[in-house]
Amino acid sequence: MAKYKEIKFEVKDEVGIITIDRPERRNALCRDVWASIGQVLSDTWDDINVRVIILTGNDDEYKGGRAFSAGLDIKEMSSTGFTNLGDFLGILLDPCELMARYPKPIIAAINGYAYAGGLELTLWCDCAIAADDAVMGFWENRRGLASGVAFLLLPELIGMRHTKELLLTGKIISSGEAHRMGLVNQVVPHNELMNAAMEMAEGMKKVAPLSHKWTKKWFQQGYHYTRTRAIGSLWEPFQELFHSEDVIEGFTSFIEGNREPKWRGK
Repeated sequence: MAKYKEIKFEVKDEVGIITIDRPERRNALCRDVWASIGQVLSDTWDDINVRVIILTGNDDEYKGGRAFSAGLDIKEMSSTGFTNLGDFLGILLDPCELMARYPKPIIAAINGYAYAGGLELTLWCDCAIAADDAVMGFWENRRGLASGVAFLLLPELIGMRHTKELLLTGKIISSGEAHRMGLVNQVVPHNELMNAAMEMAEGMKKVAPLSHKWTKKWFQQGYHYTRTRAIGSLWEPFQELFHSEDVIEGFTSFIEGNREPKWRGK
């Protein structure tokens, strides 16, 4: 098995477990994390010894909290000056599209807070189980950005009203509220999360691999046209957002002690 950066990967009873392994950065999604997730999926695509994938975050408690993922790595993004948009979108969207086309089930085990890109990552999974102390939301909308992928995937899961509420407020919700909305399949006590994910995976293993492949392919074909057109439409708004004064202020305010940003609408 290949070596992966910033994640851990192991196989237990034909279940591949991907763990985002950056607890000191609250499992923020850097380039290496995205690339490694994509590499694991490529490596296991035809591996008959991996029937299901579970995606989770390092569960070490760091500065008072556990994270599935706090979202995109702001410090890494800041170092690019927010200008290399094409590279950024490729790094973000290529592994996500790979998840959508992956012929085996992917379960998100949300062990802590899942914010922004971290929450969007779970939307590409087939099912999601959350710990009872997990919280989640599209935090980037309060930093001058917009959840470009979420507007496409969320309505399929939770409906248009809930989608607009989450995206237009950027509010953080509990795992219980996420379950009521339909954002996650189950909520379990924190110490039972991985057992619950493995139990779901065991149920999935009872289904034939070709049944998984074609079920996922039919879903993908059903949404492909709309999804492809929608993803293509992200370029222009992201171009404006990433070159705006507000996005610079939003991320700078976070880096400077998480102060309230001062919006200018430019």
